[in-house]
Amino acid sequence: MKKYILLASALFIGVFTSEAQEKSYNINFINLESGINLSQFDFSDSEITAFKNGSFSPSQHQALSLGFNLKGDLNLELGAAYDKYQVIGKPIDMTSSHLSYDLNYVSASLGLEYSFPVQDKVSLLLNGGMAYNYLLSGFQNMGSVTYDLADSDFEDNTYSFSVGAGLLYQMTDATGIYLKYDWRNTMDMKEAEKANESYKLTSYVYSVGVRFNLAN
Repeated sequence: MKKYILLASALFIGVFTSEAQEKSYNINFINLESGINLSQFDFSDSEITAFKNGSFSPSQHQALSLGFNLKGDLNLELGAAYDKYQVIGKPIDMTSSHLSYDLNYVSASLGLEYSFPVQDKVSLLLNGGMAYNYLLSGFQNMGSVTYDLADSDFEDNTYSFSVGAGLLYQMTDATGIYLKYDWRNTMDMKEAEKANESYKLTSYVYSVGVRFNLAN
């Protein structure tokens, strides 16, 4: 599945590059955003219940993206982000100790955004895309004991897709502010010792950002 996503991404980038050479696309806007994400693991094995109905812990999200106008209100977005994930499971013993993970990722993304004007200065934003995610550091916590995931076969590289929506308020011709929600899901992740089991990291991201328009 991952190789098909990479192939589709390569084809999309190739088509965009070719179009850009012909039409001289310029950067339409720059987004700077900050927010929180709430995350959980989804396991393919229904018997694994440690993270079902676990607690959500708000974690840091930071992102930068560049927007290129394709046609009308449709834009291509290229982005980079840093995300911290704190995934907390249910209590694992009588002392209410938890199994949890602390994960730090950087990512590069490619996506599309469509803008629907709602009022004079307000637009509805709909977006979707895919991303490559690299694990900077990660730790598994079991009560008071912590394990470095660098010493395990936890996957360093993952691919994810996302869909989202937001509202953009254009304060001036050059600057706007937006509120956005994104739902993200990774492709199946596996550990070598448990080849028959897979899991996904699902995130709900709430962010606020500033958009600098460069096309005016």
